[in-house]
Amino acid sequence: MIDRLEYNFSDLPSYEPSVAQMHARLGTFIERLELDALVVTSQDEFISEYVPRRNSQRFALSGFDGSAGSGIFLSEAAAARIGVPRFVLFVDGRYHLQAESQCDKAHVHLQKLELGLPIWSALAMWLSTHAGVLRSVGYDALRVSVAQRDRLFADTRHGALRWTGLTSREIDRAIDLPGWQVDRPIFELPESMTGTAVAGNIAALNDRLRGHLGNAGARVCWMTCAADDIGYLLNSRGYHMPNASSHLGYLFVVGDQVALYLPEGCERCPVQLEAYPKLQVFRNDLAALGRFLALFDVDHVCYGAESVNCAMPDALGRVWPHARHSNFSPVESMRVSKTPQVLAQFRDAFARSSAAIAQTMRWAKYGEAGQRHSEYDLARKINDAYAARGAVGLSFTTIAAHGANSALAHYAAASKDIALDDGELLLLDSGAYYEGGFATDCTRVVLRKTDAGTQAQPWQREIYTTTLKACIKGLITPFRADLTGEEVDEAVRDVCRARGYDFNHGTGHGIGIHVHEGGVRFAPGSKYGLVPNAVISVEPGIYVAGKGGVRIENIVVIHPSASDQGKVEFENLVAVGYDWDLIDIDMLDDDERRYLREYEQLCAELGNSVTACPLLQSGSPVAHSHSPLAQ
Repeated sequence: MIDRLEYNFSDLPSYEPSVAQMHARLGTFIERLELDALVVTSQDEFISEYVPRRNSQRFALSGFDGSAGSGIFLSEAAAARIGVPRFVLFVDGRYHLQAESQCDKAHVHLQKLELGLPIWSALAMWLSTHAGVLRSVGYDALRVSVAQRDRLFADTRHGALRWTGLTSREIDRAIDLPGWQVDRPIFELPESMTGTAVAGNIAALNDRLRGHLGNAGARVCWMTCAADDIGYLLNSRGYHMPNASSHLGYLFVVGDQVALYLPEGCERCPVQLEAYPKLQVFRNDLAALGRFLALFDVDHVCYGAESVNCAMPDALGRVWPHARHSNFSPVESMRVSKTPQVLAQFRDAFARSSAAIAQTMRWAKYGEAGQRHSEYDLARKINDAYAARGAVGLSFTTIAAHGANSALAHYAAASKDIALDDGELLLLDSGAYYEGGFATDCTRVVLRKTDAGTQAQPWQREIYTTTLKACIKGLITPFRADLTGEEVDEAVRDVCRARGYDFNHGTGHGIGIHVHEGGVRFAPGSKYGLVPNAVISVEPGIYVAGKGGVRIENIVVIHPSASDQGKVEFENLVAVGYDWDLIDIDMLDDDERRYLREYEQLCAELGNSVTACPLLQSGSPVAHSHSPLAQ
């Protein structure tokens, strides 16, 4: 991994297991348990989105290392009867091409899902279809959320499958998975950065819990293993995982009493949290945690079923056998609307990131005379540009894609062997963390042009300009305040569809402590509203397999419109110019030209232009126009 920042994991030993050996080991294990199949997820016990290879069962069994995608491992007999390899992997549109390139067809059967079909729904459908063969199915209770388990049970009930939950890391031991160990300190941020105090967060949490239950005297335990929820409530950070500023653990709140449980893998981490004296820390000692929780008389246990593994609530059922369990966690709604202090952190972080990205995209476009550059060099260049501006870590693995690789929506290989050639599209999707531990994210594309005579091909200009038009639609439209994320997605997507294109991912995701924050999002099926002061991306894309792709991503803050009651407007946080070699001006309407003129003028004033904008009046200051950047 290319990572020269303070919080990095670049010294980790590589993990490249033999998929065939992993299959043999796990096959022996499930045959001993008399299982026909085993559900294998991309998650860890904290239901994390980005899981390192060395702690990913799914990677060990398939060779695919994308952030999303789960599968079914079959017994030898079941695989033979169905007529597929032993591992069936389900991936969404972001990862169709990547999974195809990383997986060996002799060992992995790939199920490419269409837009709008959730992975877990498809997985359940597949199990139901083959229920005549798959009578007994296991799952790792530490790596499956409560909601995922419940949906699996409900959606396969007609197949009369017998389910077996594994709770003691049996699969990890069977395949000798290295696992994850971290000993970095857990530290706190000042209220000046977050705008909230821990005591106030805990009080607000309890108020919402009692309000949901309709009982002011309810005795409630709320729990989570979602790292960004914990970081929000405790004003804490730890950088325990690559691409995340948060820390690992389980949090339990009973009234004003708070327990932080650090399980195997993070039990050695120093805890430097002084702002809330009633916080108690338990280190890989479930018995001690159980004794502490048993001191309280609890009649309701609340948690977010989507973000908590199903082993921990089952364990709480043994502490409070008569307590009712509720799928309710107010923390997502508490943190989605950012405080003024957090928005100030975002504005500062994106100002620094925008300067780093603009500098890097000029380098990517024009190169250095007589020098060969690779995808790896591009990824390293943005890493160093972030570091020069005070970044402490990456918010996700940098996507530095050349040519046909830019059509892979989440390409992350950044190869030293792939040279940056003139006339090819270069896509850079990157983000960083600064002192506050809030994520940044931005995507830009340029045409490589070390020779002044290089010209964009018509298809390149077509997909770039269409994507730009779709992005502008999302950025400048005053949307009705009562719209859902699905409706915003549709408005942006329709710009691409009008020219015969579409994209197999959502238009936008929430951003907070993690680069992908739950809650507000612009995507098919999203019923979440347009929450004021939420931070979210606008990132349409067009991908032409085998040729190249374009994604243009800006990040915005949602605000009620000052001039149009009942509508919202978006404050743009990103100031990185576009590549005018790839823009067909004749495809732009008056509103798009007006936006681009004002936007490029701002970028020029900040020194963040990438190429000269022909819409600016002659003589207007345009920093770093068509000439190589002096490094």
